[in-house]
This record gives sequence, C-alpha cells and structure tokens, in this order.
Amino acid sequence: MNNKFYFPSIRSNVDSFYVMSLLSKASNLEKKGKEIFHFELGEPQISTPQPIISEIKSLLKLNLPGYTPSNGIEKLRLKVSNFYFNKYKIDLNPDQIFITNGSSGAFLLSFISAFDPGKKVGIFNPVYPAYRNILKSLSIEVVEISSSDACKDIINLKDVEKFRNLDGLIISNPNNPNGQVFANKELKYIYDFCEKNKIMLIVDEIYHGIEYQQRSKSILNFGSNAFVINSFSKYFCMPGWRLGWAVVPKKLQDNFLKLSQNLFISTGNISQYSALKAFDCIDYFDRIVNSYRVNRKLITKELKKIKKIKFNEPMGAFYFYLNIEDFKLNSIELSNKILNEIGVVVTPGNDFDKIYGSQFIRLAFSGNNKNVAQGIRKLTQWFENY
Repeated sequence: MNNKFYFPSIRSNVDSFYVMSLLSKASNLEKKGKEIFHFELGEPQISTPQPIISEIKSLLKLNLPGYTPSNGIEKLRLKVSNFYFNKYKIDLNPDQIFITNGSSGAFLLSFISAFDPGKKVGIFNPVYPAYRNILKSLSIEVVEISSSDACKDIINLKDVEKFRNLDGLIISNPNNPNGQVFANKELKYIYDFCEKNKIMLIVDEIYHGIEYQQRSKSILNFGSNAFVINSFSKYFCMPGWRLGWAVVPKKLQDNFLKLSQNLFISTGNISQYSALKAFDCIDYFDRIVNSYRVNRKLITKELKKIKKIKFNEPMGAFYFYLNIEDFKLNSIELSNKILNEIGVVVTPGNDFDKIYGSQFIRLAFSGNNKNVAQGIRKLTQWFENY
C-alpha cells in the first residue's frame, strides 16, 4: 500500500537548543531548593527602564488600534531612522525600516524574501544556532565556514574567499557566542566581497551598543545593499517583548512587506508604542553596559587563575567563549557536571559550532554584579579543584 503520510516534514527536523534543556534542569533544581547561578541565558537581567514601564500603564488606558501597519507604526520607524542618523550618521528612509516580531521574525522574513529553496547561504562558526536552523527549515542549504584548528574560536572573515559561489552570507557583529567585534576594515572587506560576488549580505547587529573598546560601525556605513537586523532585546533591555527591526535593501522592500502582511499581520501594538520611549533612555542603557564591563573585568581576572582554560576577552556582547578541551569531557558532559555539583548553569558550545563546539562552553555575564561575582568565584573554585 502506498503510504501518503510523511509527517513530520524533513524541514522541521532541526537541532534542539541544548541550553534550553539545561535551563529546564536548573529550574527543577531551583524548585527543590538548590541555589542556582545563571550564566546560560543571553538576556539582560536588568529591568526595563521605568519610562517604558510607565508608558505601558498609560497606553493601557487608551483605545489603541488593535492591528498596526505590517511594517510597524510610523512614529517608531522614524525613531529608528533618527537613531541611525545620530549614532552612525546614516540617513535612512523610514520605508526601509520594518518593525518585526523580534529579530527572529526579521531573520525569517529576510531569508524568505532573499533566497529560494536550494540556495546556498554561508555562516561563520562559532555562530548563533538559530541562523542554521531557520535556513534549514526553509530548505536553504547552509554552508558552514569554520575557523582553522589553531584558532577555533575566532572568525576570520577572509575564510569566505573559498566560497565565492554563495547566494547569501550572514555575520553577527558583535558576535554571539565569542564576543568578537569586527574592525572597520573587516566590515568594509566583507561588504565589498559580497558586492563583487553578488552575495546578499545579512548582518545581525543585535549587540550593537554593547562594546567595550571602540564602538562598531553599522554595515550600512559601507553601503546600502545589505540587510541589517536589530532588536530591542539586548542593548535596549526589552527581552520578551518580541520587538525587532530590519533595514531592507530597496529592491526587496515590496516583497518583504507582502510577506510580513501574510506571515505576521503586524507586531504587537503595545510593544511598539512603548518602545518609542526607549530612545529617550540611551544614558540608562549605557550605564547598564558599564555594569557588564565590571562583570567582564571580574570574570577575566577569575578565569586567568585556571590554567586549563583558554579564552579571549570579549570585545562586545556579554559572553565569554571558553576552551575546555583540557578537561577531557565534552561540553555537554562538563556543563551537566557543573550544574549538578555546584548549581552554575553554562551553555554547551555544541549549540554554536558543529565541528569544534564540544570543546567550548559559553558563559553569559549579563546578570547583576553581585550574582555574577558569587557565581564566577564558585565556578573558578570548582575548576581549580577539578
């Protein structure tokens, strides 16, 4: 008999996110009374600023329209446009800006509008795993661009020269998970390379503003033919609001809008109107970045005590990416051991790199200074005694 049922679809068979299983285990341990120190989640632990919270309360009393335009309310797109002019000296037409359901919605719309099934899109390892998994779910071929064995945790953008037949390329700057920030000459190189080889460039700038030395330029400082993805979740301290944006190349704006209308209808109205206040809180957000800087300094000092761990100090975002290969356990085994024995949660590197990830763990330092200090000293002591 011919079996007509093929469920589930091949496209839906994407990798799970290991960090979520560890988070579930940690939550169960917390319910049993165990003290847990969270270094696994990539989100600010500082609360959303009060002006935004106050705005929500005011908005709830208003009879706001339920649906908004599919590209976002005009006031918010104008705010984003002004933000780019003030920060990067880039003059963006608000029609280039699309307010999305988080950066995830922006990635999905960008990938569908730019690439047909079977097209080849490159990603640099180590990398945020959702790129790989969203592309796979769309039947787009993922081309993994790995670092050399000598520099497993550092991305060399010139490695792309072996892959001139790509249809698309994704980079994140600053990068998750290794905190790498690309220099201006590197950004110019990758933009020019993609232009020359007719490769659509998509740049994740979600951690812009969270840098510890030189502030990074936007890829749009080097040309307009690229997607830029950003979000209110990281620098703007609004995780869970599911609010992001995409700056879309002009030739793709009409299709991007039609896809947005059909796939998402619109983004949450309360989130959008509340986010207008975010651009009045830049000094607040910069102070939070300074608190990350304090954590970064402390963790660097503590990790240097552990001879078996190799790492590079992150220049952006809020992650350390630690080489743990000398401990003779893979990252999943080591992460589970650390959680069970001392209640510290870290992220296995398997999520970020299919080749070398088992030799790394990611350590997020976006928590409050006191908790980070307690947790990292506990972790350092465990490593020293291992």
